[in-house]
Parts: sequence; structure tokens; C-alpha cells
Amino acid sequence: MTRRLVGVWTLAATAAIASSAVYAGEQGPPAAPAGAPAGPGGGQGGQGRGGRGGGPAQIDFGTAMKAAEAAEAAAAAAKAPVAIAVVDANGDLVLFRRMDGTQGIPVTASQAKARAAILFGVPTKTLQDAVAAGTPISATVTPAAATGAPIMAVQGGLPIVRGGKTVGAIGVGGSTPENDEIFAQAGVNAIK
Repeated sequence: MTRRLVGVWTLAATAAIASSAVYAGEQGPPAAPAGAPAGPGGGQGGQGRGGRGGGPAQIDFGTAMKAAEAAEAAAAAAKAPVAIAVVDANGDLVLFRRMDGTQGIPVTASQAKARAAILFGVPTKTLQDAVAAGTPISATVTPAAATGAPIMAVQGGLPIVRGGKTVGAIGVGGSTPENDEIFAQAGVNAIK
């Protein structure tokens, strides 16, 4: 357990340090002239590469709602009260749902899993396995995605990729880690 906690804190510290270093040296893309259309990533001058540079592609509320509803339906079918969080490519909360009977810790856990999935661009199971094995894992950390918000390297968070762009992530907490990922995957599958 101590090794796992040290691994999670190491991931969080690495993200915070990398964020500071990236933020301090990054100039960002030049702003588009006034009146110019937004770039393909959604922001002015954006390059449309998800949360990995340029203006991040974003998940819209309707899509987030559809993913959360599918995750909730899968959890309800399994009689598992869970919390479900959908974040955008910046790691900002777009939608949150807490099923009746869900305990308090999954509220934070679902959001932390979603943020970890967007921050590292991989399912949180991959992070969990790396921490357990003591294996380093690489990440492209952007200032927007590394806000200092809690992250968790525990199974149940998945990136959401649409059109080849990472647009957000979904995190589920409240059941077993394996079930949390199954419910999250139901959400991802609903918006493919």
C-alpha cells in the first residue's frame, strides 16, 4: 500500500513540476487576428490536437451527458451505485453524476480518475499497473491539464478520443476498480 501511495504522489508531483516547467517556457500559439475564425481545435489559433498542444478540442455537454447516461445505465444494471465524472481536454469538469446510495469518496475519485486519464492520455489501469510495478510512464503535460487538481492512478478512468483527438475523459468510482472501468467503457462506447 505504501508503494502505491508513493507512486500516486510521485505522479502528482511529476505532473506539477512538469506543468510549471512547461508553463514557464511556453509562449503558446499566436493569437488569431480579430474576427478570424477559431482554429480546428476550437480555440483561436488552435491546432486541434486534443489537450496536447494548441487550442484543445473539447467534449460538448450533450456528448458528455450521453456518455454519463450510458455509464450510469451499466452501473444500474449491475446494481452498483457510482459517481461519474466527465472532464474536457483541459481536465475541467463538464458533467458530474452521483447515483443514489453512492458514498462520498467516489465523488472525488471519479473526478480524479478522469483527470488522470486526460493528463496522461491513457486508461488509469495503465497508470495503476505502472505504479504497482515501479515502472516509469511518460506523459505530455500541458499547463491546462495539470491544474493541481487531484489525480488517481486507479482503474476506472478512460480518455475519450473522437476523430483522432483526445477531447475529454470519463472517470467512474464507487464499485470495484474493474467494474468502474467497465462502466466507463460503456460511456465511451456510447459516443463512438
